[in-house]
Amino acid sequence: MAQAIELDNKSSLLLVGTIVLAAMLSAPLAGAYCSVGGCGSGEDSWLASAQSFISSDVPTVGAAQNTNAQYSSFKEGANATAATVNKTMDSMAPKINLDYVPSSESRSNLFLKGELLKPLESFSGRDVIVDVSNQRSKINSHIRGAITMPSKSLLYDNGTLLPDLQSAAILGAAGISQDDAVVVYGDNFSSGEATFVLWRLKTLGHKNVRALDGGLDDWNAASLPMEIKKNTRPQTQYSLDLRPELLADYGYVKSGVPQIVDARGFLDYGKGRITNAFLITPESVLRDGRLKTGEELNDTFAKLDKSRTVVVYSSDFNSASLVWYALQLMGFDTRIYTWQDWQAHEVSQTA
Repeated sequence: MAQAIELDNKSSLLLVGTIVLAAMLSAPLAGAYCSVGGCGSGEDSWLASAQSFISSDVPTVGAAQNTNAQYSSFKEGANATAATVNKTMDSMAPKINLDYVPSSESRSNLFLKGELLKPLESFSGRDVIVDVSNQRSKINSHIRGAITMPSKSLLYDNGTLLPDLQSAAILGAAGISQDDAVVVYGDNFSSGEATFVLWRLKTLGHKNVRALDGGLDDWNAASLPMEIKKNTRPQTQYSLDLRPELLADYGYVKSGVPQIVDARGFLDYGKGRITNAFLITPESVLRDGRLKTGEELNDTFAKLDKSRTVVVYSSDFNSASLVWYALQLMGFDTRIYTWQDWQAHEVSQTA
């Protein structure tokens, strides 16, 4: 009887030892299923995950992606709970060195003038990151280190451009100089806020300015560093080196020299348009909230002659700038015009 009990005890110990060993072996495997920034036991694990993403290839346009995810912390009027979570995560998140040597797979290589596009994986500590969203509230998160300058700050309330000197003063007050490497982004790329600010800076003579590929949506989806604190830069002087050729006027449009692209909607195009204008909407240059690939854009712009200047017009600068930006990436000589200016001149001539 005693031998039987001793045998049972040994069997029990053997069973317990087997279970413990199995648990130890399975623990590393469980960690293999953690997403970037989604798990880990501390700061080092989070940093390694973020650095791993930064060193990886960014998904290309056209790949199946879920773009319907809602990020409550980025919406105007987000509740205090979301703000508390953001603040807590910000205090825990380590500083990350965002210097990166772009890989050969960067999407900027898919376009003839890809230098206007800022890939998600190529941020540098030298970049001046500017959040140009018009909807961001004080409790909403932004990219770590970004300063805030809403795109509408460069416009009058009626949507027309502020004078050049006034725009330069706004940039200088934000701490942006003409020599800075600037990266602009909005909540999502399709809003056109980032491309408008990029175009406006180009008209003022800024040489090194790019728009973040995918906007804040892609940055957030990648679990890259965010914060809610307000960042500021010392005020500076912004020097102008104007490029008036990026903004077309009525006489040039009326001359028949340039090709004309209407970037409004189909219904507006049907109600009235500039003579011989092609319809190319902002939606036609986007896929899943990001720019189409160069190959796809070649198909979109197939009816245009690259040897001739293209003038893009719309009722608002955001829509026009999205199409202008896509054309610029593909190597077209492109300018922006407004439907309102065309109407004003046409009415005055028939009155």
